[in-house]
Amino acid sequence: MSDEGRDQAWRDELIRLGGSIHQDEAGPLSEEEDAVQQAGIDRYLAMLDALDGRSIEAESIEAILWSLHPLEDYGIYEAAYGVLSQADPATGGAATARVLPNWLESRGDHDSIRTGSMFVTGSEDTTRAFLTVTDTWGDVQRALVRRTLGRWVRDDEGWEPIHEALGGTNRKPLLDPIPDDWPEDWRSAAEAFRESGRVDRAWTNEKDFPSNFDRVFAIMELGHGARWREVPDFLNALLMRRRNELPKFIGALAALADDRRERIVMAVNAARPDTAEYLRGLLEKR
Repeated sequence: MSDEGRDQAWRDELIRLGGSIHQDEAGPLSEEEDAVQQAGIDRYLAMLDALDGRSIEAESIEAILWSLHPLEDYGIYEAAYGVLSQADPATGGAATARVLPNWLESRGDHDSIRTGSMFVTGSEDTTRAFLTVTDTWGDVQRALVRRTLGRWVRDDEGWEPIHEALGGTNRKPLLDPIPDDWPEDWRSAAEAFRESGRVDRAWTNEKDFPSNFDRVFAIMELGHGARWREVPDFLNALLMRRRNELPKFIGALAALADDRRERIVMAVNAARPDTAEYLRGLLEKR
């Protein structure tokens, strides 16, 4: 279906409905309120379902992007992402560039707009159309988007060319050699990480968890090239399932030489600043 009949009132309704998703922390709804909420969601999804992504006009793409609010969408926005992913590359790229700086300025950085904008990185045509419109941005808008993309590239390398085109500096990943004198289990764990991102090979001794720490520290200290975004994954075992071992880990980390400890924390900081800040806070409390 084309955009025929989709006027400003239609776009305003889509934007309003996208921001009216009830949040769990707001408390339970009455039966009547729940029915109204569900009707709104059904209407939002139906409006999106009626669109043919390839033929929709720029104004409707912009409305879809504005319908993504900085809130927990509980999967409802997947329909919007689906339409955006099918948009004509040139139309979608240009529309996203017109919305993004204003969205960020008024609503802040959020996963919803990051996911809604990610299709800009999907093809050269989309990226080219996006960058053409960025020439109309002011210095403040350009700086805002550049800072934002500096965060997004930590998770998605696809943003790197755009970040650089806007004047950003991308991290140059360092690939350190694996030391020849490492024990075989250390070496095989590091190689498995570099080959497939596996971190479980560094945590082989479940019965004596602290016995893994030296291996994990050594691997996290190295530069792993393109895998730099995944180095913080070595902490998942501690942060998600063995939190009782975290104090011992922090104690062992604190006992390392300053330069070793800093390399580990900085490797985490490169991809997950919040996690690095958490580690620093635990270290300071010792």
